[in-house]
Amino acid sequence: MKIKSISILLSVLMIFTCITSLATIGVSAADTEDETVYTVSGNTEEIFGAEWSKEITEYNTMTKDGDLYTITFKDVQPQYGPNFSDKIRFKVLAHNSNGRIDEYGDGSSFGMTYYHNSFRVCKTCDVTITFDPSTLDINITGDGVRTYDTNTERYYAYSMNCDTFGIDDRNDPYPLSNEMTLGDDGVYYVTFKNVQPQKNILINISEEVAEAIVGSTGYNYCGIDVTEPCDVTVYFSGRFSDKGIWAEGDGVVMKTKPEIGEMHLIGGLSDNSPVESNKMTQTDDYVFTYRADKLTADKNYYFQFYNVQENHNDMWYGVNYDSVFEFGTDNQAAFIFSDYAALFQKGSFSVPFDNASVLITLDLTSFDYVSKQNATYRIDLFGDICNDGNISVTDATELQKSLASITSLNDRQNSLADVNGDGQVNIKDVTAIQQIVVQ
Repeated sequence: MKIKSISILLSVLMIFTCITSLATIGVSAADTEDETVYTVSGNTEEIFGAEWSKEITEYNTMTKDGDLYTITFKDVQPQYGPNFSDKIRFKVLAHNSNGRIDEYGDGSSFGMTYYHNSFRVCKTCDVTITFDPSTLDINITGDGVRTYDTNTERYYAYSMNCDTFGIDDRNDPYPLSNEMTLGDDGVYYVTFKNVQPQKNILINISEEVAEAIVGSTGYNYCGIDVTEPCDVTVYFSGRFSDKGIWAEGDGVVMKTKPEIGEMHLIGGLSDNSPVESNKMTQTDDYVFTYRADKLTADKNYYFQFYNVQENHNDMWYGVNYDSVFEFGTDNQAAFIFSDYAALFQKGSFSVPFDNASVLITLDLTSFDYVSKQNATYRIDLFGDICNDGNISVTDATELQKSLASITSLNDRQNSLADVNGDGQVNIKDVTAIQQIVVQ
């Protein structure tokens, strides 16, 4: 009986122990969420302590604040680079008690989805990151912080060739003082106070968008002179507007004509960069020509007009709206708005016969530097005396009549009469036209 009583007692103790053990397990399970440690991991070592570190360190551990978790980085310096990958990116990591790490963030770029949040710092400030585990919302705040979402679109005005407006290199962090405000009329503007007199200030606009950060640069820049100390307000009518950029102020003089350094014709006719062999000849204040010889009919010739100056470059390319290029006609030459666009925006033509010579002319006489409109170009065939875009017996006859002083040629006809390119116009050029006709 005594043994039975002891057995019952032991059984009760075992049951009690099991219940106690289960209760302990339950407490541990309940405490699992409280034991989660939240950290931040990013691509910038100066802020997060180590690049993309998943370790729990003194630099990246967040502090519980009610239902939220926060972390503040003190005196973060301006940080920004020229490429989309240079922005500050980070994730919030949840370190669970079972060893699993969950990562939170959002974002995508160029069709590839990866988890991150992104921002940049445009002036020294404290940066605070807040995470809400219940909604997974992440917020970044700070006086100099600029964050991005799918609707982000900001514009900054700066000077291309001096530090007048606070930025002399498009890769520098954009100061808040250069950020433009969108007015009620749909025009962006920013005012620079007490600008001192200076000539040929080149103003540019940089765009800041969600994915690429620098979506485009080189928006339609304009040139101004400041003749007396004054406030200068820079205006930008938007990326899809023809009006572009302009400036106003008591001492502001807009420069409507481009500064001309050396004009080159780059591309398939000579070289893809400005060299002595593709330098154009200036025939008037804003008119330039280039002669190309020995062209073949089985090739497309791509080209751009390249104005090389001390502080910046201007570029134009030929626009042909017809399926077949017409020689001897004036066509629109479009201004190239950025270095990146220059990779794709090129004019092209092909000649109708082998061993052809052409005269390419760029005319900027009516070009307006504010709207970037009214530049023209044309391509003429040497030997096209009648200026009809073709070479025929009639051209040879007209040149013969001119040589015999029966008729006279105008300036354009004279420029196309030196068919063989020897610097003289004589019966040899008549023979050269006749040889082209019988090809």
